[in-house]
Parts: sequence; structure tokens; C-alpha cells
Amino acid sequence: GTKKTTTGIGGSWDKNVTSEVDTYRPANGGWGYFPRPKDISRAYGGGKRIEPTSTFEDEVRKQNSVEDTREKLRRYREKVGIEVQSEKDHAKEIEEALALGQLAMQRGVYSTAVSALEKVTKYCSTNSKVGGKVFLELAMAYEAVGRTSEAIQVYTTLSSSRMEDIKFNAKRLLYGIESMRFMREELKSEAFSRKQVKQTFVDATGLANIAQNFDDKIYNTAYVDLDRGGGFYRKLTESVVRSIREARQILLKATDSGEVERVKVVQALRSIERKFDDALREEIKRNAPKEEPVAFMNGVPIVNKQEEFESASKVGMDSFNLGDVTQMKENMSGEWKLQLIADSKGDGVSFYNKTLSWQYFDTDEMSYNASGPAGFLKLTQTGKFDFDEELRIITRKEVESRGSGAFLTDLLGTSNLSGAMASTNLEQQILSVDSELLITRVVVEKRSSLDTMKEYFSVWRRAETGQFSEKNQ
Repeated sequence: GTKKTTTGIGGSWDKNVTSEVDTYRPANGGWGYFPRPKDISRAYGGGKRIEPTSTFEDEVRKQNSVEDTREKLRRYREKVGIEVQSEKDHAKEIEEALALGQLAMQRGVYSTAVSALEKVTKYCSTNSKVGGKVFLELAMAYEAVGRTSEAIQVYTTLSSSRMEDIKFNAKRLLYGIESMRFMREELKSEAFSRKQVKQTFVDATGLANIAQNFDDKIYNTAYVDLDRGGGFYRKLTESVVRSIREARQILLKATDSGEVERVKVVQALRSIERKFDDALREEIKRNAPKEEPVAFMNGVPIVNKQEEFESASKVGMDSFNLGDVTQMKENMSGEWKLQLIADSKGDGVSFYNKTLSWQYFDTDEMSYNASGPAGFLKLTQTGKFDFDEELRIITRKEVESRGSGAFLTDLLGTSNLSGAMASTNLEQQILSVDSELLITRVVVEKRSSLDTMKEYFSVWRRAETGQFSEKNQ
């Protein structure tokens, strides 16, 4: 007869016909009121482990599903710009541009950073990790060279980047620019008049008790005179300069008397001056001969590293970078046009947008050329210069003067010179120099902080090499 077998998922087995089946009927009919074996495994040949079955077709289908999912993810990431084929194809070029841009920013050669990064933007996406970094560095470089509108455009786009760290930093930097614009432009309106702002500002900042509450780390500013006829100094909201970044923005914009208020220009210069003094003092202290240790522990000298730790600072747009001597001389080399001369405090600023005064430095030969107004006359000079590498002071020597104003240098002497003549004849200390701005101050042996030094700061703007010097030959 036909062989009887059990059937079902997992296969089929012969029934154990020799086994005596002991059956029972459940007392509770909830599970079916019919007889069943007490030992189903023994009765029906169970007890075997049934492995899940898998065919080749199942494996292929599973693999295809995984690959399909990966392909959909890849297409999505490409669509939104997270993954960009051009970034992969030009990875080395982008990496080199980033490295060059970051190094140039650290050294203050901002135009080089712009040039290097702009060349690779066509390969990059604002939503990718690498591309976002390229555009963020480019925006900071734009801001550093004074191309603020382009910087704002890039920051705004990056504010919706899919890379969270890029988005966060872009929003922070954009807020900084918008805040500076607000402080510079909106505060001129009637809604922010001195009467309305003064008391609120004094209360909010604790200026009523300035000796106890002033914190230079929060408000990086000097004092401005509220009462023209008095000698007391207080702060004004519209004259606060809170960072080196803001100070540079002010000076880059201050090309004419109508662009930035004079008092704000002076505050920006004083802000940079204080940062320079602090950085130079730290550098001199750091380079001073170290005392031999007198205390040892387990044969190792006990050295106080706290001062070294505290003096270390990050290089960035919101910090002052003194730069080493070699880099400063490299940045100084080239042609410069005088932008403005300012007093040590107050609001004394003279703009040179309508008067040409320039100088050219060759730091390899340690020589210079200069030309500018001497009253109603013109003075042109050539000569050599020394550079004090510790104090960053330029001293001119072997000077030859020519032009209609040449006799004035002999008649007046260098100590009595003023204006553009003073800025190219008196000893000048370089406070800051980068690819866009050269900022100097007159070297004075003794100066009280209460005195106002006339024509104390000079701000020079980078010009194309040969733009003025070749015409003067």
C-alpha cells in the first residue's frame, strides 16, 4: 500500500508505526476537544532540528535589494550635494588649495587664500564636508580682504548646509558681520540717539561702577569724550570695538570721511594697538633667557608651565596674530598707498583719498621709495632702512630727497615733520601688516596715556607693485 508520511513545513518523515501511542483528551476544550498523543515527537517522528531553507534565488534577491538601497542612497546624496564626483576626481587639488588657504590666512596673506580657494570652488558643493570647508575658508578670506558682500553671500548659503559643523560656524560668522553692520549703520538713526541709549547702556554694562565691572575681554574698547568741553571719558554704544575682526572691517571701510565715523576709526586703531602691545610683551618674555631650575623631583626639574600655557592663543579672525619677523617682512614688501592718518585718541583722522602718498619697500635689499605732499609741494625720497626685529621698528637712513618739497626736510628737520611726510620719515613701529593693510604708529620715547598724540597712527592700503613707483621713475 501507499507509504504514510507526515507533511508540513520543514519536510516529511515516516510515521513510527511500531511505537505505542499513549493518547489523552484535554480537560479544557479551549484547544480542541479531541484525543492527541502525549508525546507528539515520539508519535510523529519529531524531535529533529529543522533549519530554515534558503535557495540561491533568495540570496540573489537579498543582494539585489541591498545594492538597490545603496544606489538610491548614492543618488540621493549626489542630488543634495553630500557626495560630489568632481570632489573625488579633484581631491588632491582641493586638499592642496585648502592647505595653502589656511596657511595664507594664518600668515595674513589673505589675497593668496582667496586666489587659491576660488580656483577649486567649481568642483565643490556647499553641502559636502570637504566643499563646505572650502567655502567657509573662502568666506573668511573674502571678509579679511574687505569683500564683505561676497562673504555674506557665502555665509548665508552655508547657513543651510547639510553639514552641521559648517552650518553652525557659518551662522556664527554671519551673525558677527550683521552685528557689526548694525552697530555701524543702524545706530545712526534717531531710534538710537544718545539720549535714548546712554542710560540704558550705562546700566546694562555696569559703567556706573566701571572700576569694578570693566572686563577688557568682553569690551575691547578705549574711552571717548562725551562732553566736548570736559575732561571726563566714558563709553558710547556706537564707539565700542569688540574684536580685532571688527577693527579690521572698520579700517577696510574707512576710505573716506563719509564711510565710518572718525571716532570709531580711532577706537579700531587703539584696539589693534593694545593687542599688539600685549602680543609683543608676551613674545619678548617668551624669548627672554630662561632661568636655570633650582628645584628637582625624581631627577627632573620642576618647571612652571602655566605662563606658557596662558600666552598661547589660537590664530583666527577674532584673535591678533603678531606673526614672526620673517613673515612680517615678507608681507611688508611691495607698494602701499596712504589711506589715513589718525591721532592717538579722540576723533582726529585725516583721509588721503584725494591726495596721493605712497611708499615701496624692498625687504630683500632693505631699501625704499616714497612720494607724497609736503604742504603744497611734492617730496620724493629714496634710501635704505633698518628693521628692529624685536620691536618691529623701521628706521630710515641714507635718504635722498628730491622734488619741490625737498628743502623742507633740511629746513624743518625730521622731528618737526607732519602729515604724510612724517609717516615716511619718522621712526615707525609696525602694529600689523598683511596682504591688505599696513598699520604703523610713530615711535615716541615717553608718552603719557592722557596725552593726545597728533598724527600718531598711519594706515596704508596695498597697491599693485609698480602702480605708482614706475610712474615716478
